[in-house]
Amino acid sequence: FEPLQVAPEVSFWQELSQRKLDIWRLDSSNVPFTAFYEASQASGVPAKCFLQKTAFDAAKVPAGAGKVIGELKNFNTEEEFRTFLGNAEARQSSLTEAVKSIRNDIDSGVALTEPSRLRRLILFSFADLKKYHYSFLSTLPALKTPKPWQHSKEPIEKLGQDVLAQVAKGLREEDFDGLCLLLRSSSSETGWCLRPLAHLPSLQVESEDDVVLVFVDPSSEDAPAWPLQNALLLLARYRPGQRLVLAFRDPQLASGARGYSGGTQLRSRLLRYEVSAETSTANDCRAGWSKIATFDLTRFLDSKTVAANAVDLNIKLMKWRVLPGLEPERMKELRILLLGSGTLGCGVARALMGWGCRRMTFVDAGKVSFSNPVRQSLFTHKDAAEGRKKATAAREAVEAILPDAEAKDVVMDIPMPGHPHQSAEVLRANIEKLQSLVDSHDVICMLTDSRESRWLPSLMVAAAQDRENPPLGLTVALGFDSFLVSRQTYRKSLAACYFCNDVTAPSDSLAFRTLDQQCTVTRPGISGLASNIAVELLAALTQHQDGFGASSTGTPSIAESPLGGVPHQVRGYAAEYTLSPAETEPFKHCVCCSKEVLDIYAKEGGGFLEKVVADSSILEEVSGLAEMKAAMWGQAGDVEAFDDFDDL
Repeated sequence: FEPLQVAPEVSFWQELSQRKLDIWRLDSSNVPFTAFYEASQASGVPAKCFLQKTAFDAAKVPAGAGKVIGELKNFNTEEEFRTFLGNAEARQSSLTEAVKSIRNDIDSGVALTEPSRLRRLILFSFADLKKYHYSFLSTLPALKTPKPWQHSKEPIEKLGQDVLAQVAKGLREEDFDGLCLLLRSSSSETGWCLRPLAHLPSLQVESEDDVVLVFVDPSSEDAPAWPLQNALLLLARYRPGQRLVLAFRDPQLASGARGYSGGTQLRSRLLRYEVSAETSTANDCRAGWSKIATFDLTRFLDSKTVAANAVDLNIKLMKWRVLPGLEPERMKELRILLLGSGTLGCGVARALMGWGCRRMTFVDAGKVSFSNPVRQSLFTHKDAAEGRKKATAAREAVEAILPDAEAKDVVMDIPMPGHPHQSAEVLRANIEKLQSLVDSHDVICMLTDSRESRWLPSLMVAAAQDRENPPLGLTVALGFDSFLVSRQTYRKSLAACYFCNDVTAPSDSLAFRTLDQQCTVTRPGISGLASNIAVELLAALTQHQDGFGASSTGTPSIAESPLGGVPHQVRGYAAEYTLSPAETEPFKHCVCCSKEVLDIYAKEGGGFLEKVVADSSILEEVSGLAEMKAAMWGQAGDVEAFDDFDDL
């Protein structure tokens, strides 16, 4: 008998990988699957058993094919797989169980109605999903008879091409599962008819040659294929004696073709076997292990796909081992706007990629300077030497790190209060562009290096909270040895915005700055801490039962979010090595998110913004802050005011 080669297709390994990652995880229990073989279609082609993408589903096999019942055991580690390979007792035990099942199906008659019960495939594998390398061992158990099967050839002309064409059509149109009976019939034009295998025990015929077992034969050699052995035992159990077997290899006849070469030569074989009753009691297994085979899926995947899957694997491992309730897709699918592509923008983007986030947009008008690359992790000396735009260089760096990222870059100046440096046309265009960006993203990260550049995006986020799915506003700011991460109000969940602690309107802090004021003076490690805390807070919010609208919790609550607490605000102090979560409330007279400011913005829109850009002090009047300060001055006498650069 010609051995049947197990031939998993590329899609089979891809499906196995997906199920291992998303469904089985560390469960190495045996998994059922379906394989099939088809009638040989050309000389010299090895007999193959195909495993496709749909193998793990209850999918039908192709018409005319022989279904094979499979069972897969995928080991979690290479060491477990190698131990199994070296354990002859364990391998024999798996064969013994399969043979016992085949024997029971023959004796009970189940195999008569379900011929696929005679064909069982056992597959042992190890999947290295970091390298996309697969190793596997397989066997198709066959019952061992006291004596080897012997056959003699009969001339195929006994049946003729018309009968073979009838068989080809019948196998394609009827669900015979690769085995059926061909009976002599006077009522048929060809003198023969096809019947299900289940009719075998009850047949009444004048001559035993009036019954032919039809076997879909994947072999292209003189010998029939391996699966015929168990079918012969079924014959011996229910109809012993001299039996004719049609090893069918001419499926092209179903469509009227006379042969692949245009000739009339038929490739099917008519064989005669002696199937004695003594052989029907065979219980032992005939050896039939394949050689250890390997498959390298990376040959069929582009590097982008491999990289993307590797990134997702790291996230899914957390779900396997630590957090079964984690839903990383919620984080992965976010559209994130990064306003500022400097120290914080680079740090936040790096952490987002670690979570598998692909969709991010960089906004910045600055260029990479020579001092940037050592602290801004997406840039290189070459970027500085070429004077490249930060947003563009950051986007290209993300694509180089994560090739399937959907990153974008926008080079623009964010309109700022007290900065009347743009023409009216440019100002209006930038306001519209920023509004469009805010509307098209799920998370707005304020990561710029000045307070006033955060005001307009914070205002736009606050004004959008009456929508059904508004964006989340997330601010990160740095001090010398401290940092702030803050989320603002999301729909009905109230929280302070970045400006709620201010007692002055934001003004031009960029003009007339000395050298020490032109650079962000902060300990080098602070930006990384702040960026990572911001992304982890965002991740915790995505997993929270209330999403972005979660109430502030500074202590972990696994029941609410598998990633723990979701405070409104986190302050970090490097000198003390502490993190301080806090719950916040909006300030009644906030120059950004107060009701009065939002109302006039809703009413006047761009006209209001143009006034604020020209003179930021009107924010104090609109918000009621000026009135509040006047009252304070009247009660408390002189009040000293400090700016960002004064020593306290």
